[in-house]
Amino acid sequence: MVGEGVYNVHLYIWIILALMMNFVMRSSARDFSLVGYLPEWRHEGADFDRLSSHLSHLILFSAEVTPKGDIAGLDRLPRPELMAEARKAASKHGTKLLLCLGGNGRSGGFSVMVRNQKNRHSFLASLSMLMEDYQLDGIDYNWEYPGYRMGLGYLEEKEVLKDYEGLASLLRETKLLFKESGRVVTVAYYPDTRQESLLTLVDAHRHVDLLHSMSYDQGGAQHSPRELAEKTIKQARTAGLPLEKLTLGVPFYGRDSDRGDWVTYEDLIQQHSDLLPEDDSVVKVVMEKGDLKERKIIGFNGEETLKWKAELAFGNGLAGLMIWEVGQDCRVNPVVRGDTTHVRTCPGQGEERSLLHVLASTRLKLLGDAQEKDEL
Repeated sequence: MVGEGVYNVHLYIWIILALMMNFVMRSSARDFSLVGYLPEWRHEGADFDRLSSHLSHLILFSAEVTPKGDIAGLDRLPRPELMAEARKAASKHGTKLLLCLGGNGRSGGFSVMVRNQKNRHSFLASLSMLMEDYQLDGIDYNWEYPGYRMGLGYLEEKEVLKDYEGLASLLRETKLLFKESGRVVTVAYYPDTRQESLLTLVDAHRHVDLLHSMSYDQGGAQHSPRELAEKTIKQARTAGLPLEKLTLGVPFYGRDSDRGDWVTYEDLIQQHSDLLPEDDSVVKVVMEKGDLKERKIIGFNGEETLKWKAELAFGNGLAGLMIWEVGQDCRVNPVVRGDTTHVRTCPGQGEERSLLHVLASTRLKLLGDAQEKDEL
């Protein structure tokens, strides 16, 4: 009888442990982030509630750092009424609201700041107050690019390494600063093999939540082809970057194959009413000379290519997708701000031609299919 009682107790404990393990596995089910940048020139026409309902992270682009560690360009944040609207929408939908520092043409202060401990600490003190004042959920560093100077190219190797070591120190100290609050740290990089290797060399990836690969803007007829997405993932894996922290960058704009001029998807869908989901390019007539017409090809990522990229990223175990930028999508609903109405620009009756809707729907399907598979 004693032996049977002990057996029953052990069986009971085993069942409890199995149930607990099942709960842990379910509660830690895989996520797939959908990250969108939104620059200051889009704020007035932005539907923050809709954006937050689709995105896991909304990144406000962008302020700057000065060499001494001050934060400049805060007038690029949404005006107070819109900031309150964005914060409310993000909280409602569980979306993380981040501020970006840097970007192309806005990264000049990073190098001096990150190399000097005193300047870094001054910056971090300002950052801490900024996070509290605006109730932000984290920071995105978009330094374009460490060790590179506009007009000069890459510096000599030892100077490049100093920039990356400084960046790693900044990331480590920012993550430590955010430890109690749980705020997130993300960083963007350009996938040229060199940046992946240097990020790995200085262990930068250990101190961030997400790494955003800017997988677009290459030359040629298609600036962000499917092949570039595959190449980006392969390069990250080869360099040793953790794919579970990597987001694959996707564009909501096209580029002129001749001059490289960019065109938003919003303009493309309005100018080409016959645009199909599988289309990745359009012909634009830019000049007429008598009977002769000059034509240019604009390459972009259509609906089917974006779905394909989402499936590629998910299948390779990536953290998600990053969008530059969500304000380039067509507008599903009119947005009224004071006396100004920002009109609907999406064709059709619903969200079906919105690229953000396409990606959000694909994300939900991928997560749903994965959960069903785990439950079998």
